[in-house]
Amino acid sequence: MPRHVDTAARLVAVGDAVLSLAVEQGFGAVTIRAVADRIGASTSVVTHYVGGRDNMLRLAIRRQIDLRRAEGEAVLDEVKGAAGLRALVEWAVLSPDEQTHRVWLALVLGSRGDPVLRAELDLFNDWWDGRVRRLLADTGITEPDIDAACDVLDVMVDGLVLTGFDEGRPWSPARRKRALTALWKALDL
Repeated sequence: MPRHVDTAARLVAVGDAVLSLAVEQGFGAVTIRAVADRIGASTSVVTHYVGGRDNMLRLAIRRQIDLRRAEGEAVLDEVKGAAGLRALVEWAVLSPDEQTHRVWLALVLGSRGDPVLRAELDLFNDWWDGRVRRLLADTGITEPDIDAACDVLDVMVDGLVLTGFDEGRPWSPARRKRALTALWKALDL
């Protein structure tokens, strides 16, 4: 009798292996063989569930992006304007664990040379920019100031995430909050 394999669980295992390899070695090291070795399966088992490398990357990143987008939308439930903007930015900077930030850093770095990663990151960035722009508009900011405010917010969020990887002394959550408070004041929000 054939053995029953939980397809969803297998896809989660493959996705987790993709992300852990990417964090440890970069997306360039993510191969069908490396993922198969990581989950203790053959390459044919991995390709049975995901097809090729591009689809494997797409599935792993899309799952991560969908999770992050759902978390972001939950943060925005019933808040708009400046309160929503603060909630969204603080969620992005303060709530994820280090591993989540490492996945995003690996994704940003890997997207320069990989069209699959670039396309997936662009999907998330389109969602993020749309949400930030709507929240800025809700505060009464208009074009072209929305463009400038969106750029400042993107730079601040990226910078505060990167400070978590400063091996000398990463910024504490309290220090990150102080920086965000200064940002809100500068943007008059």
